Amino acid sequence: MQSQEVLTLEESLVFESFTHQDAFNLATSILQRVKEEKLRRIGIRVVLDGTVIFQYLMDGKNEDMWLKRKQKTVEKFGHSGYYLFLKNEEDNSYPNDMATDDFVICGGGFPLVVNHKLKGSFCVSGLTHDMDHQLIVDAFKAYLNK
Repeated sequence: MQSQEVLTLEESLVFESFTHQDAFNLATSILQRVKEEKLRRIGIRVVLDGTVIFQYLMDGKNEDMWLKRKQKTVEKFGHSGYYLFLKNEEDNSYPNDMATDDFVICGGGFPLVVNHKLKGSFCVSGLTHDMDHQLIVDAFKAYLNK
């Protein structure tokens, strides 16, 4: 996958409105998929307007450091971590940002865009970073196509 493909996805996976219930519904759909497919345990963190409105760590997950780092990365750049990862692989755009404990240039953090404004982030951690990203993308697509 190329960074431009992920950027196009970001531009298409936007919401007209987004509530706490939407966060819960999306998160539980991801958790259900993880259980059905018997994937490794994950953590989910949803931030809207600067407030954590949903966070869940599956049994055995006892820290949220990666979720916080993915959240901060989305907030700083306004893009998914997977887009940033691919862009960095293509042209070394973010080398300085990779050398800090506050951010992480990898998949699993996705921008929550509501009415064309960045309003928060939706983060998943626990699988490979590209699968973390794909869980979010698949859930957003299904939810928006209802």
